[in-house]
Parts: sequence; C-alpha cells; structure tokens
Amino acid sequence: MKKRRGASTLTFLTAVLFAFSLMVLGSTAAADKPGDLQVKGQVKAVSNKAKTLSVTVKDKGVMLFKFNDNTQFINFTKTKEIKYPTAVVVRYKTQGPDNVALSIKKALISLPKGVREIKTEEVAALVEKGSEAGNYFLVDARPATVASAGHIPTAVSIPVNVLGKKGAELLPEDRKKSLIFYCGGPT
Repeated sequence: MKKRRGASTLTFLTAVLFAFSLMVLGSTAAADKPGDLQVKGQVKAVSNKAKTLSVTVKDKGVMLFKFNDNTQFINFTKTKEIKYPTAVVVRYKTQGPDNVALSIKKALISLPKGVREIKTEEVAALVEKGSEAGNYFLVDARPATVASAGHIPTAVSIPVNVLGKKGAELLPEDRKKSLIFYCGGPT
C-alpha cells in the first residue's frame, strides 16, 4: 500500500498526459493503411440494433460510425463495454456518406512501473480509517465546480489543471504517505 511520492507523482503526470492527449490528439489522423482514418474521442452512445457508435471528437463534434461483423474490437469483446464516457480510438474508412469502423479500441493508460491501481473497496476502507490513521492523501482532480457538488470524504479538491502547475507545492511533503488521485475521466 505504501508508495513513494515520486512514483505517485509519476502516476499523476501520466493521468494528466492522458487527459491532454484526449484533448490534443482527438483530431483525425492517418491510420495503418492508406485510405484508413483514425480518431480518438469519448463514446457518446452505442446502438447494437442499428450497429452504430457515436463518438465526441475534439474539434469535430459528434461523429457517427457504423460497425459490422468485420469490425475488430480490440481490448474488449462486447459493445456493452464501451458506454459513455469511455475513451476510444476508432480506425475507419468512409464508404459513400458512411464512416465504417474497421477497428474500435478502448484508449487505456498504462500505469508506470512501481505504481498500482487502487480498488474502490481499498479506498473505502482507508476513508473509513481517516487520512491520518490510513496514512494517505486523497486528491479529487475533477474541476472545482464538479468537486464542490460532492466528493469522497477526506478528499482535497485540486483540479488537474492546478495540479499541473502547482502540484509539488500542494501535495504533502511526507513521502511515506500514499497519494491517491481520482477524477471523472474515462480511465
């Protein structure tokens, strides 16, 4: 359960980079084969009956994709697993007026070496103990307006944009204290 502050800072930086990648890399880019296109965005809706997926893509708005038996699902098996607000990468071709998905992949981040994911049950047990007895510092990295509407007890609101600028000043100096971050992102 004990993490070094450096590793926790690395976790935070990874989360920040992932969030920025969703914003910056959301536009259309070249894909594997000539003629293939690729976008990264957030699932808005899935219709299994119509076999369509709508994805919100930065600077493009909502894009609609058709999927079929030839569409490759990477790192998931059923479309039930990619509901709102899952981040996805869609490789597609245009056929007439339609965007036909060639592959759909969940956009997941990898945790750096020495950093691990903490399960909800573990956080609940720590919160029950309190931050001093549990030896942790819990950060709500959501925007302040969202965090003010409700948050996990003992959590300190430090929005991700503030963490990027002043994180070192705002996080505890005790390197034996576990740093735990949560947000409302798609990860």
